[in-house]
Amino acid sequence: MSKIKVAEEVAAQEFTRMCEANRIEHDESALDEEEAKEWKALRDPIVRDIMHGHLVVDASGRAVYTPEVGKAVTFNPATGATLMALETHGKGKDVSNMVAAMADMTGIAKGEFSRMGVRDFQACGRLARLFLADR
Repeated sequence: MSKIKVAEEVAAQEFTRMCEANRIEHDESALDEEEAKEWKALRDPIVRDIMHGHLVVDASGRAVYTPEVGKAVTFNPATGATLMALETHGKGKDVSNMVAAMADMTGIAKGEFSRMGVRDFQACGRLARLFLADR
């Protein structure tokens, strides 16, 4: 595991800044117990990625993830086209659909995600789910 490069408090602040810049509701006070558990399961690994320097939030609040191998990937806010990409491959093709959505948000080819290590792929998937969250 890589060294911690950003303090947890700072990483949490960066996460909040990213959410605010992308109009993602992050206030946990109105969540019930199950929703809070799901939110924490999504938020905490993203904060850890910031702490370890794999994820940075740029000046405009966009998430920039740097995989172990390959170039950095910048996530832009989801659009209607992103939602349509989620249905590209039909029902039961959840991974393929998520890759299509990630490709739409990042502007990179779907094949780039297939060459990522599984931890990097999963980190990108968490970011996509965050940007697609209906909160």
